[in-house]
Amino acid sequence: MQVKGTGLANRCPEVEGAKGAIKLDSGKSYKIVDLCLEPKTFQVEEEVSGKRKGEVKKAFVDTKLMTRATYTLTGIEGPLKVGNNEVVFEEKDGIDYAATTVQLPGGERVPFLFTVKNLIAKADGTDITTATEFGGDFKVPSYRSGLFLDPKGRGGTTGYDMAVGLPGMEADGGEGQDEIFKETNKVFQVTDGAIEMAVQKIDAANGEMAGVFVSEQLSDTDMGAKTPKKVLLKGVFYGRVEES
Repeated sequence: MQVKGTGLANRCPEVEGAKGAIKLDSGKSYKIVDLCLEPKTFQVEEEVSGKRKGEVKKAFVDTKLMTRATYTLTGIEGPLKVGNNEVVFEEKDGIDYAATTVQLPGGERVPFLFTVKNLIAKADGTDITTATEFGGDFKVPSYRSGLFLDPKGRGGTTGYDMAVGLPGMEADGGEGQDEIFKETNKVFQVTDGAIEMAVQKIDAANGEMAGVFVSEQLSDTDMGAKTPKKVLLKGVFYGRVEES
């Protein structure tokens, strides 16, 4: 079958089963493997006009995806612990980040690193059923690494530490330096995110589960130079439970 160019490689597997339960024994060790997260909608928080004249409020607005079909997280795995009437999943490995860019209705583009790095998700109960809901926090690394150089050759761990071509602003010792301080002094920022995953389908025989997720995180800060925006992602997920 020809897959190239179809976007099928960006899709998460689907579970054919419906209701059921994946039984977990507190005396055994388990892990979740092949966890896949496929966003279906991307929204960014923006200031929008309210119903009253002059009223401005913040709301999540729909965006247009600019990235090709490479934004799905897959192959994620980690231990699944059972005890104290709760189930805890800890993300350890896999393709757990994807550089993604969306475009706002006004044309502004918002890059962000879709990720679930260091996720610790908890759910009530001792089994996984269609009523199980996982929820937890994760870390969002910087969109750029320290070796990235901007168009003026400035970087976090390498490159120039000044803006070549702007000596006047550098030399005034005051407002000029303050204005470009964040652009020049790049930092590797790590922010927080949160996700909730609701299980809707179970294939107990194969230990498979699938459902929907909602994730909220911050966008790229351009290595500390820009104020990040809130990004809300909604989509589907798939995972498989195995004994470890």
